[in-house]
Parts: sequence; C-alpha cells; structure tokens
Amino acid sequence: MRIFNANSTRSIAIESAVGVAATLAIAALSRVPTLGLGVIDPHPVWLVVLVIAARYGTRGLAIVIPIAWGALAIASGGDGPGRALDTLSMPIELGALAGTVLVGWIASGNERRERALASKVAEIERRVAADAVTIGELRRAALALRARNDRLDLSLTFLRNIARRLHGSDAEAAAQAALELIVARVGARAAAAQMLSGGELRSLAVLGIWNRGAPDRTALAAVSERHPTRALELAEGGPDDSDIAAPIIDASGVVRGVVAARGVPGGGSSMAALRDLSVITDWASPAICAAPPEARTEADADGPAAEAETGESDETESTPLTISPANV
Repeated sequence: MRIFNANSTRSIAIESAVGVAATLAIAALSRVPTLGLGVIDPHPVWLVVLVIAARYGTRGLAIVIPIAWGALAIASGGDGPGRALDTLSMPIELGALAGTVLVGWIASGNERRERALASKVAEIERRVAADAVTIGELRRAALALRARNDRLDLSLTFLRNIARRLHGSDAEAAAQAALELIVARVGARAAAAQMLSGGELRSLAVLGIWNRGAPDRTALAAVSERHPTRALELAEGGPDDSDIAAPIIDASGVVRGVVAARGVPGGGSSMAALRDLSVITDWASPAICAAPPEARTEADADGPAAEAETGESDETESTPLTISPANV
C-alpha cells in the first residue's frame, strides 16, 4: 500500500511539471512543429514500456526499453533494426520516450518515499513496543514502591506502638512489646520474658508456643553469668532449651530476669541474632524493671490464691525453676 501525504503530493506535482517542461524542451530542440502537440501518435510498443515504468520505476524502464524495441526489431525481419531506429528518431517517439521517463521517475520517487515511510513506521512500532515494555516495568516498580510504602507505614506504626509500651509503666506490657519486637527482628517462633522471684524464674510475658515443663539451661546460664552483659547461646542445647537468651539488668546492674527466644533461624548461632536480642533487651530492661520488686512479688504471691478461689488453674503455667550449679 502506498502512502501519500501533503509533502509527497506537492513533490509529485513539481516532478510532473519538470517532466512536462523537459518533454517540451526536447520537442523544441528537435524542431517539432507546434511542439508535437498537433499529432500525438506514438508506436504501440510504448504502452508496454509505460506500464513497466509505472510499475517498477526507472529500473524497469531501463530494462524494458531495450527488450521491447529489440524484440520488435527482431520480429520485423532483416530490415527490422533499421526501421526500429528510424521510428525512435521521430519527434513523436522522442516525446513518448520523455513521457515514459517522466512516469518512471515519478514511480521511483514514490517507491523511495514508501520505503522511507515504511522504515519510519517500523521504527515507530519498535519504539512503541519498547515504550510499552518500559511502561510495564514502571508500573511494576510503582506497585512495588506502593507496597513497600504500605509496609513502611505498618512498620512505623508497629514500632511506634512498641516504643509507646516500652516507655510506659506497665512491666508486662513492656515485656510483651519487647517479645513482639524480638520475633519481628530475629525471626524467632517463640519468646518469653522471665523474672527472678525468690531465686526462681517466673514468666512475665510469653509470645508463641512456649514449652515450660523443663528447666531452660540457656535462660539459667544467662542469669547465672558472673558478668551478664550480653546475649548467649549454648553450644550443646537440648530440645527444652532456648536458642538464645539475654539477661534483664536494672539500672543498678542487678540481674532481674531473662529474655529467651526459641525457633531462631540457624539455631541462634548468628552473631546478628545475639546482638539484636541483647540490644532489644537493653531497651526493654528499664520499663520491665520499673515496677518495685515488692509489688511484683505480691502479685506473684496472689496468683495461686486467686486460682484456688476460682478452682481454675493454667495448665501451661511455668514450673518454678531453681537456679543451681547442677542446672547450669
């Protein structure tokens, strides 16, 4: 399909005018009466040349003229070549030649424009396809950024709630907030904050499924260290032991309890997990240790009495753990 626009139409008109002027100039140089316009009767073979020139342009014209006139000369017998040359020398035949050249010239120009337009269309289609891919990538990036922004908003809300509870006066809420932060940061499946009361470890807050039926040697080791300043993990921990644990130390440097975590990826051998647990425990220690020890002891003492009054007991309550060298 040939594509025409205003520029190509104007170019065709200019080329046609130039071709007509050239034809008339040739007729004038050949001294044709009235420029050959009185009688226009070219040889019929020019019709074939004209059709080929209109179809294939100047390339077809250059090929078909020798073939058409050569075939005519051969078909005319022995004096055919001479008669063909005499016919071609006539002014009308020269005008027909000029006309076929003009047609071939216009056809070649249109073909060149068509090829140029086709290449431009192909380039535009390629750019459209590339732009479509880019738009798709930008859309996916925008969706990812939106999802990340939503997660960031949720993370900021989560951290704000954690910080609010850590700065409050409720020790149990502070311990629960610290455990939520540990699970989110370290990736543990369960965590517990336990306080020392009468030489025993009693649970203050628990997050996740926590097996409290056996002594936790990791937690006992964390509160029994001579200089408890960091989180630790046991090299030969059993199934009932926590993966990592960190001591809860009050402002005077006294160990008041322990924060332990289980189900830590890699079993707690990662230094990053130990560091994170230690830092979070340090953050939570002031809030957890804010309540007076007497009030906490009284609350612990009131627990069994309240259960006896209601006749109900928590089957998952922790068994008191006595710290002794044999347990460590």
